[in-house]
Amino acid sequence: MVLLQKRKFPSTIYYRLGILSIIAIAIAVTMHIQTQNPFTYSFLVNSKNQSNLAQSIRQTRGTVCIVYLRNSGGRLGNKLFMVASAYGLARLHSCHLYLTPAIINEMKLVFIFDLSPVLISTSMFNSIINDISKQMTKIIVDVECKYTPELTRPNAISLGHIFELRGYWQSYLHFHKHSYELQNYIFVARQPVIEKVSKLFINIYEQQFKFKPQLSLENHQLFKKQLSESKWTTWIGIHIQRRSYYVCLNYASSDEYLLYAIDYYRQLYSNVSFIVASDDKRYYRNLFRNQANVFLTPKSFSEGDDLIALSFCQHSIVTGGTFGWWTAYLANGCVIHDKVYPSLCKRHEHYYPPWFLIP
Repeated sequence: MVLLQKRKFPSTIYYRLGILSIIAIAIAVTMHIQTQNPFTYSFLVNSKNQSNLAQSIRQTRGTVCIVYLRNSGGRLGNKLFMVASAYGLARLHSCHLYLTPAIINEMKLVFIFDLSPVLISTSMFNSIINDISKQMTKIIVDVECKYTPELTRPNAISLGHIFELRGYWQSYLHFHKHSYELQNYIFVARQPVIEKVSKLFINIYEQQFKFKPQLSLENHQLFKKQLSESKWTTWIGIHIQRRSYYVCLNYASSDEYLLYAIDYYRQLYSNVSFIVASDDKRYYRNLFRNQANVFLTPKSFSEGDDLIALSFCQHSIVTGGTFGWWTAYLANGCVIHDKVYPSLCKRHEHYYPPWFLIP
């Protein structure tokens, strides 16, 4: 009898080699596809005041799109509109944002101004525009207080383009989808500004209620929350543009309008305190001399200090102008505004959000 001995065949080795070969081919194909098609990479930002903010920037083989703001004319209110519009467009189209150092430095005098990770540095901006292997097409759009809905369409700012904002962009519709970020990350007060402005509120508590509250000055949102949760009073911010607009437009909001707006809030809340910021303090100190609980911001306050003080309030009264608009937008409460105040905007619905009340 012949015994046949079974011999072990190394099939498991060949099987494993086959699997590894398939995996290697799959990886190679995937990497090839990724180099040919757009991909998105995400950043995660640790904010000093808030939770993480995710942001995506489009990039294809080193090609990007950039929203660019070189100049921001006018005073603080106009500049906030320009920055917010640029930020809104960059976020909407997943582009980089580039602001000149002059704009950034001016904003950081007042605000934390956390634009990361959308914002790119000057060195990165220069390296992109000077890279001759990747031609960038520049588009300049000059707008004066109007909404341009075509910019909200997909690929309105496409890869390989630099989109520069010029003029006076004053429609909230360009950035309102990102209002939470603007109100909680970007246009929030720096610590020294909080410390300075907080003294006004503390002095009013001492004068009106005869006690000194212990308020945390850790950050903008916490201080604002403490004021809003106080059972002692409801804070109303009033911004009145008088001198400059009377000279330019031959118009100033009537005293009757202001007194009506104050009375509106007095009837709405049992305990209410008003903080007034104006370019004509002498006039309004005299107008409100017989009005209880109406306080003007001190002369030592800068334009930025006035803005932060009014943004800390729960509700707003404004006359006209971009500065008053931003005090109300950042306060994020009810707003009464002067509906007959002249505006450069052709359509009021592009300038005034629907929650701005009209008396």
